[in-house]
Amino acid sequence: MLEYIRDNEPVRLTTIATDLEIPKSTVHRYLSALIENQYVICQNDHYRISSVFLQYANTIQTRDPFYPLVNSKINELANETGELVQFIIEEYDRAIYLFRAVGDHGVRVGNYAKTSGPLHSTAGGKAIMSTWDEGRIIKYCEQTGLQPKTEYTITSPPDLLTELEQVGKQGYAINNQENVTGLNAISVPICDEDGDAFGAVSVAGPTNRLTIDKINEEITSLLLSVSNELELNYRLL
Repeated sequence: MLEYIRDNEPVRLTTIATDLEIPKSTVHRYLSALIENQYVICQNDHYRISSVFLQYANTIQTRDPFYPLVNSKINELANETGELVQFIIEEYDRAIYLFRAVGDHGVRVGNYAKTSGPLHSTAGGKAIMSTWDEGRIIKYCEQTGLQPKTEYTITSPPDLLTELEQVGKQGYAINNQENVTGLNAISVPICDEDGDAFGAVSVAGPTNRLTIDKINEEITSLLLSVSNELELNYRLL
């Protein structure tokens, strides 16, 4: 119900009940509990997610002493490239966008932007998956079904395995309109001493500006340098 309210707010009780196929009395009971615990607010019979969730987000973004350094680097990269820069972690086989900064010419994600997405269709997700062993990748494929986001999304497990092997060799992943049509991205994994990725940094932009040639000629070396810097700082903490 919280997810529904988040995606459709402001929304009335009757709409929630109809769309979720839950009796109005049950919805009313749930909403009363959510309001009592300050997770939802009601204004003029319309329900919205409360700002209490900002406290949860702040806890996540500050729980690791390394995260402030990452956030600083994300903002620095956005200023340097002028594009949308993100730091992604993986949870429950999803790419979680933990930090996001937009440069002067960057894509404005706006309030509609999701906080998570598939791993296999995003550059950051593929960068993280490139550090997994084959068994874990196959398990991911079986559990998610590699659902397509665009016509360019990789939906074949053998094709994904081949690409991830290449990503592991070259040290970066490219998303060529695989998650959003008209948007390209490149990402590098940020790994610990054992080579396991605890996150990834990505740069994304429209295809007419962030071309594959520009990625190869300019952005790749920049991100690989960022990866080395962050990994070194992580090990020195």
